[in-house]
Amino acid sequence: MKNILLLLALATLLACNSKDTIHEITLDAADAAYQQFDLERSRTILLDLLAIDTLNSNIKCQALQRLALQDWKYFKNHDLALKRLRADDSIGLSKLETWNLISRIERESGNYQQSLAAATKAEKFAGSAAEATSAKLEFAQTVYELSVNNLSKSIPLDTALLNRSSLILSKILESNAGAPQPSRLLLAISLLRNDGANVVNAWKSYFHIADINSAYPYMANAAKNLNEVCEKWRGEKLTLENQEKLILALSDSRFYEYAGDFALHNSSEESYGSAVTDMLTYAKYLKEVKSETNEYYRQIAIGQQNERAYKKWLGNAREELWHKLSFLAGKEYRKDGFLDETKKHFGAMGFTGSTANYSGFVLCLGHIVNQEKALVKQYGYAPELTYTQLDMMTSNGYSSWFWENGAIGGWATDNEVIRVREAYLDEPFNAWKTATDTLERRKTLTRINEFLNQPYTEDIDKQTGGLAAKLRFDAITDLYHKLYSEGLRGNDLKMAFLSTFEKYRVEASILGHEGRHSIERKYMPEKFKNWSNDEREFHAKLSQIIFATEPRFELAGMIDEIGESGHGMANKKIVDTAIDWIKKNYGKIKGYSPDKSLLSQLYLLTNEQIKECYQSVDPLFAMQKR
Repeated sequence: MKNILLLLALATLLACNSKDTIHEITLDAADAAYQQFDLERSRTILLDLLAIDTLNSNIKCQALQRLALQDWKYFKNHDLALKRLRADDSIGLSKLETWNLISRIERESGNYQQSLAAATKAEKFAGSAAEATSAKLEFAQTVYELSVNNLSKSIPLDTALLNRSSLILSKILESNAGAPQPSRLLLAISLLRNDGANVVNAWKSYFHIADINSAYPYMANAAKNLNEVCEKWRGEKLTLENQEKLILALSDSRFYEYAGDFALHNSSEESYGSAVTDMLTYAKYLKEVKSETNEYYRQIAIGQQNERAYKKWLGNAREELWHKLSFLAGKEYRKDGFLDETKKHFGAMGFTGSTANYSGFVLCLGHIVNQEKALVKQYGYAPELTYTQLDMMTSNGYSSWFWENGAIGGWATDNEVIRVREAYLDEPFNAWKTATDTLERRKTLTRINEFLNQPYTEDIDKQTGGLAAKLRFDAITDLYHKLYSEGLRGNDLKMAFLSTFEKYRVEASILGHEGRHSIERKYMPEKFKNWSNDEREFHAKLSQIIFATEPRFELAGMIDEIGESGHGMANKKIVDTAIDWIKKNYGKIKGYSPDKSLLSQLYLLTNEQIKECYQSVDPLFAMQKR
C-alpha cells in the first residue's frame, strides 16, 4: 500500500511538473498555439497570463483583446467578450483597437447602432491616419450591413448614413487608391445611392486599373457594360433594361452579393428576365453556403464539427440550386457536372477536401476574374500554364476563416496555376504603410530593436517573429528607396511601389511556388505522389525563394509561420536549412558575430546568399548541376 501511495504521489508530481512545461506563458506562445489551430491551448495560455498579478499592462490589454475575439467568434459569447473589452478599455493603452473590436462584435450581433457608436468612438483614439482609417472602415462596413438588413425587412434606407459613408470612403481612396475594403464598400454603397460615377470609380479602384478600357481582357465586356450604364447615372432610378444590364455586368465581374442587393433595392425578382433571375438565385445560394460553411468551421474550432452533416447539407444545396436554374431545366442533376455548369455560367471554381494547412474536409469556392497564359521557367523546365485569378471567395478553406489575416494563396494542376487574389490584396498596402506611415514605422522599429537587443537564445520561437519583421522591413525599405532614387514622388511613387510589390509576390508565389508544384506533378508524377505534403511544400518554398526578385519578402512569411501543418513543417525545414548554411558559411557573412545565435543573424545575408543557401538543398538544382 505504501508503494502504491508513493507511486501515486510521484505520478501527481510528474503530472504537475509536465503541466508547467506544457506551454510557456507568453503572448508569443499563445499566438503560436493559435497558428497551429490549437484554440484551447491558446486560450489557456492567455488566461494564465491574466492570472499573473505583475503582468505588464500592455500585454494584459492584448491578452484581453485576443480572448474577447475568441469569446465571440468561436463561442458566440457576446456578454463575456464585451466584459473583457470593458476591462481592457479601463486600462486605456489600446483604446482604438478595443473600440474597433467592440464595433465588430456589435455589428456581427446585429446591434448596428451600438456598432456605429463604437466605431465613432474608436476614431477619436486614432494616433495616425492609418488608425483613423481603420475606424472609418468599421463605420462604413456597419452602414452597409445595416442597409442590407433594412432592405431585407423592407425598411427605408438611411440616406444620410449612406451619403456620409460615401464621402468617408471617397476620401480614404484619395490617399489609398486600390485598397480593397474601401473600394468594395464604396461600390456597394454607391449602388444603393444610385451613384454611377462612384460605382465606376470603386470598380476601377478594386481591380487596380486607371482606365475602364484597360480592364483584363477576361472582364472587358463587363467593364464596357458597367461604364455604359453608369456614365450618366446620377441619382435617378434606372430603367428595367439598364438595371438588368448593370446587374449582369456586376455578375460578370463577380460582385454577386452587391448585384443581389441592388436588385432587391430596385425591382421585384419577377420583373427581371431569366439571366438575371438565375444570377439572383445563384447569389442567394452563395450567401447560404457562406453562412453554413462558416458555422461548420466554427464547430471545427471548438471540436464539435459534424463533417457528415455538412457534406450532406452542401450536396443538397447544390442539387437544389441545379433544379432552380432555368438553363438546367429538365436536366438530371449530376454531381460531377455541377462545378462544370456553375463555372460555365458564373465563373465558379474551387474544390472540396483537404488543404496543405488543414487535413479535414473544407470548401474552397471562388470566382474567376482573369485568365491568361503564363510561362514557368525553372531548372530547364518551361511548361506553359493557364494562369487563373480567383476572387470573391465564398469560402477559402478552414485556415483562412480561422486565421483571418492568412489565406490560401492558390493551388496548381498539371497545366494550370490558380491564384486567390484576395490573399494578396492587403499585403502591398500594409507594406506601403510600413514604408511611409510614421506610427506604423515606429511600431515596426520597436519590435525590431527588441529582437536585435534580446539576450542570446537558441529558442527558435523567440527569434522568428522579430527576425521576420527585420527581413520584411529591410526589403520594404530597399524597394522604397530604389523607386525614390528613380525620381518618383507622391502618388506615382505609391502606385509604382504597390505594382512592383505585387509583381514580386506573383513571381514568387505563383511562378515560383505553384509553378514548382506543376513541374513536379507533370514531370515526376510518381515521386510527387509518394512525397509527403510537407516535402512537396518544402520544394515549392525553395523555388519561391530562389526565383524571387526579392527573397526576403518570401523568407519573412515562412519563418514566422512554423507549425504542424504541411506548410508549417516545410517552414521549419526552411529555418533549419538557414541555420545549417550559416553554420558552414559564417565567414562569408558581413557583420557576423559569434556572440549571437545563428538564426538571429539570417537578416545579414544578401539576397544572393539567401538564394545560394536554398539552392544548396534543392534537388532540382543539384540535378541541373550534374
